Amino acid sequence: MHGMVSRQGKPIGVDFEVNWAASELALRGQPAAVYDFKRFHATEEQAVGKGTFAGPWIYPPTFLIVVLPQALLPYLWSLAIWMTLTAAGYALVLRKIIPRTETFWPALAFPGAFANLMNGQNGLLAFSLLGAALLTVESYPVVGGAFFGLLTYKPPMGVLVPFVLAATGRWRAFWAATFTAIALAGISFVMFGAETWRAFFNTLGFTRQMVIENGGVKFYTMQSVFAAARLLGGGVATAYFFQIVAAATAAVLVIWIWRQSIQFELKASAFAVGMVLASPYILYYDLVILALPIAWLALEGRRSGFLPFEKSLLVIAWILPLACESIAHYAFIPLTPLVSILLLGFITRRARAAAMVPAPAMATAASL
Repeated sequence: MHGMVSRQGKPIGVDFEVNWAASELALRGQPAAVYDFKRFHATEEQAVGKGTFAGPWIYPPTFLIVVLPQALLPYLWSLAIWMTLTAAGYALVLRKIIPRTETFWPALAFPGAFANLMNGQNGLLAFSLLGAALLTVESYPVVGGAFFGLLTYKPPMGVLVPFVLAATGRWRAFWAATFTAIALAGISFVMFGAETWRAFFNTLGFTRQMVIENGGVKFYTMQSVFAAARLLGGGVATAYFFQIVAAATAAVLVIWIWRQSIQFELKASAFAVGMVLASPYILYYDLVILALPIAWLALEGRRSGFLPFEKSLLVIAWILPLACESIAHYAFIPLTPLVSILLLGFITRRARAAAMVPAPAMATAASL
């Protein structure tokens, strides 16, 4: 390291510099400048020193509400607090799913979580919101819907939400999510002004063309079906076609699973895996959300027995965030879509079997 920046131009907590720079500009009263690439990069260099990589701010203004206080502290202190808080949310969600102390270290060592800790990313926040939404949407639909609404700070992660909630008649959760998303946007509008929202919409074309379609983020780094098609030589239109097919198929399967009278762990697992397949823009550290289906399917396997090769698939899914980028880079094998398809297939198989069990028998089995 040269100060806080490596010879490759990567600072400590490499992606957190985006948060800190956005906070600094917003606190100066210049929130719209987060979408001005030159001014934004100059602020990034102010945070960590000259020579750092140029990371753009591609989030909606709603995320500015979350990161706003971060530049009140020096960069390293702010990074430490951010990662501590988001890691705590991650640990609390998993502790709620598996209330056993010995699960903490394996959960923290999960490469998806570790990638977020090392990169200063916000995937642990997205995980916490998604996990909280899934854990509460059945018993407290308004609360669960509100958590879904907060997830709109990262739009690609919420592709399935309105379709699943509406198609399965969970209207209280649907309207709670809608109201929360609108309220969050309204608060950001009041705090940061119409100019910031105009600047955001003006950059959407740049984000779509340069970051997603043309490899601004390398296709081996992105883990979506779209990126897989581009990595294998497909054109933009072909990649969009496969992404739409994958998203539609995932939506149909997840909705079917959610409409069955089965244990909710299978429904929640299907939703998390479906999000990976439906999102056109997902990176290796976003795969931290796979901790949810891994945990729930492991519990289901211990309760009712594992399907053939299911343990092996769960191990591969656990390693996936560590290996997927390198395998895609050097072997041109887009592993994440393949593993996600297999996971959703196993969950669908379990859901089909559970749906065929009479309700009293299923209740008896669930009580064991």
